[in-house]
Amino acid sequence: MRVVDREASRLLVMSPTDSVLLMRLEPTFRAPFWVTPGGGRDADETFEAAALRELREEVGRDDLELGPWIWTRYVEFSWEDQRIRQLERTYFVTAPKQFEPVVVDAGVEPIVGGRWLTQKQIASLPEIVYPVALGDLVRQLIQDGLPPDPIDLVRPSRRYKPRSSP
Repeated sequence: MRVVDREASRLLVMSPTDSVLLMRLEPTFRAPFWVTPGGGRDADETFEAAALRELREEVGRDDLELGPWIWTRYVEFSWEDQRIRQLERTYFVTAPKQFEPVVVDAGVEPIVGGRWLTQKQIASLPEIVYPVALGDLVRQLIQDGLPPDPIDLVRPSRRYKPRSSP
């Protein structure tokens, strides 16, 4: 199995009613799951530029302002014949109202649609949701507000060697 180190930008898009936009993926090689919009950072772009590009490609919006970087997460997972070691930055995005997401370009990801969910609905989904414990993380944001500094959701592995940010 080939190992791929990659960096990604993710988005926590939240409505005024505290609902969060999640995307449903249905790969052919594993069970369906829900995830915040986002994806890999191209070599020539910053994390912020990647987040804005993913907002256009996976959500169909270029009129929403990118908010602060709120979470860092390191995750390892299998994707088809690859082992991915991924460092993610999640950015907060406020949506003025709920809208129907339009996937313009999902790349290789099998996105079948998006849905707005409350913290309680996220916690009760029967499928896997990434990041794990997203319902609790959203509840904490609602209670405490945005963190002053990004929260490290999982400490990075010593094996991961991120490339420098442009």
